[in-house]
Amino acid sequence: MSQSSAAEPSAKPRTGPSRRDAKENLARILAAAADVFAEQGCNATLADVAKAADVGVATVYRTFATKDDLIHEVYEPQFARAEQQALDASRHPDPWAGIAGFLEDCITTIAPDRGFRELLSGSYSETLGWSRPRTPHRLAKLVEDSHNRTGKHLENLVRRAREAGLVRDDLVAGDLLLLSMAVQTSVEFGGPSHPRLYRRMIGFLMDSLQPARDAPTPLPEPGLTNRQIAALERQRRKRMSGSAEA
Repeated sequence: MSQSSAAEPSAKPRTGPSRRDAKENLARILAAAADVFAEQGCNATLADVAKAADVGVATVYRTFATKDDLIHEVYEPQFARAEQQALDASRHPDPWAGIAGFLEDCITTIAPDRGFRELLSGSYSETLGWSRPRTPHRLAKLVEDSHNRTGKHLENLVRRAREAGLVRDDLVAGDLLLLSMAVQTSVEFGGPSHPRLYRRMIGFLMDSLQPARDAPTPLPEPGLTNRQIAALERQRRKRMSGSAEA
């Protein structure tokens, strides 16, 4: 047999990751991204996500063309859950309990997640100057559409509460969202040593919504002393410096 006719072993064709590998990588990337964005905010890089997922940056880019696409995928379920919380609150037979429940659910869901807070406040999707392959219209639309749907549920809830004489006549749905964002800082500030501090803030908040009070409502948590506040400030600075060094 001549050399020209001899069969030579063919090189094994190069293939991309298998479907199973791709599915596993997707799950790892999403789980890691949720943790990274919750801790660092949406300005964390895809390299940060890749490191947390223990995959290469190229693997992340093969799965998500831009970071905004990844953020959208991570937070779309979060927005859906927030909408469901507002809907459940609007259907509560007791509108006052519905307001209290929504505020607590909203605060405890959003406060631990820096990325979610940034999206809700617009400090990420509407900030100018970030380097993006394209403008974040899809991400901004997710936030806007969810806000509109949530707002309609809260409008119904507040209307029922006003009609029942349970809240001030000038309370509007937007107030609930802004007040909840104000209280969220107490969750982060309290940290693990005072995890229920936010409930004291909710107590003050709920009293402020009532049209009239014969006496202040007893607060569910004790206030902090100056020494405790100073200790929490030190813990917070330590957490922030540790995050910056990571």
